[in-house]
Amino acid sequence: MTFELVLFIVVAAVAIFSAASMLISRNAVHSALFLVVNLLCVAFFYLMLSAPFLAMVQITVYAGAIMVLFMFVIMLLGSERLGGGTAKYGWLASGAVALTTIFLVVVFIAVAQGQLGALQPQPQPPQARFIHAVANAPAVDIYLNDQRVAADLSYGESTGVQRLLAGNYNLLIFAACAEADCPNPLEAGVAPLVALPLTLEPERATAYIVAGTPDDLRLLSVPLDLSPFAEENTFRLTVVHALPNFGALNFIQQDLGDPSRNVVLAADLSFGEASEMLTLGRGSYDFLVENLGNRVLALREYSARNRTHELLIISAAPVPAVAGAPSTRPDYIRPAAPLAAHAFGSPQQIGIEMLTTYLLPFQLVALMLLATMVGAIILTREEVIKRERKRLVVSPAIRRINRAIPINVTASRAEKVLPSGEAEPSAD
Repeated sequence: MTFELVLFIVVAAVAIFSAASMLISRNAVHSALFLVVNLLCVAFFYLMLSAPFLAMVQITVYAGAIMVLFMFVIMLLGSERLGGGTAKYGWLASGAVALTTIFLVVVFIAVAQGQLGALQPQPQPPQARFIHAVANAPAVDIYLNDQRVAADLSYGESTGVQRLLAGNYNLLIFAACAEADCPNPLEAGVAPLVALPLTLEPERATAYIVAGTPDDLRLLSVPLDLSPFAEENTFRLTVVHALPNFGALNFIQQDLGDPSRNVVLAADLSFGEASEMLTLGRGSYDFLVENLGNRVLALREYSARNRTHELLIISAAPVPAVAGAPSTRPDYIRPAAPLAAHAFGSPQQIGIEMLTTYLLPFQLVALMLLATMVGAIILTREEVIKRERKRLVVSPAIRRINRAIPINVTASRAEKVLPSGEAEPSAD
């Protein structure tokens, strides 16, 4: 049993004990303090889950502001303690404590023998996107087995990042059908342009680029890194050589004012190769692509959004046909860059989850807290009213005395009357 598991069991026991004490305590102030202990235990659990921001919110908002409001209401209504009286079902509290203790022992044994500390987190499904980078080639449909993952994908177009199931697939690329009612190419027995096996592994994101020439299509795979960034004002860049029938390329960061300060970011990229992932800061860059010292492309004032992974695909672009034959020239494709995930437990990640996935549960919890607050005020108010009514109850002897007092009693001389109705002798 790991130290983390032992720590979790200890804090869980404290949380359960404080919650039970909050319910059975007859002093409202003590109940509020036990609730603070329970909320602090919850904040500790958030820390164990690597969510420090949520832990601080738990302490500041719930254990701080809301509990101050509870204490204000308790003190305002003067209901620190419940009224006296005969308690019904006095055995219920002892029975609840006994059952809770048995439950904790059973859970402890089950957790200790179940080796929960050795369990691995659920792997994330693989992610993939598909990009068409073949000039003068027809639009294509891409299938993984019988699932179409890209439809009518033309040159320069790309799909978004898709979550797929991990496993082995047959990747099939067909020419897209331009008719209104096209049959399924798998059912119609259409020959694919490309057919090859493909394995999608969990925890990986990959961009699949259709490259080559119209007569010789190839599929390039480029890893994507969509993990959280260590610094917000940065982006990732990968350069892909998808220019057919061309030699090795160099990718250079230029300094237009001082060529001696040029930096080679990727050297000797052959066709089908991708550079190492580059991490660049926010700003504007001048890039140069060259082959054997000859300029191929120049990119001026290149900039990107923060927290994205940019793909810069050096490819061939179509140009107007010369003498009836299609022609191309060197160019680049820059598909829309996907945003990286926010760090787990960060304010951005929590805000996105609460305002999308957990919006309805978050609203329901807010309504429950409001209803609980109103109910606490009503219950404590009723208890105060009962207590005041008990104070206003007049004993029968006092009532008889009040009825026997003559109406003509003046402020200067009041006649004292005994409970039997006889006048008390004067001191004279």
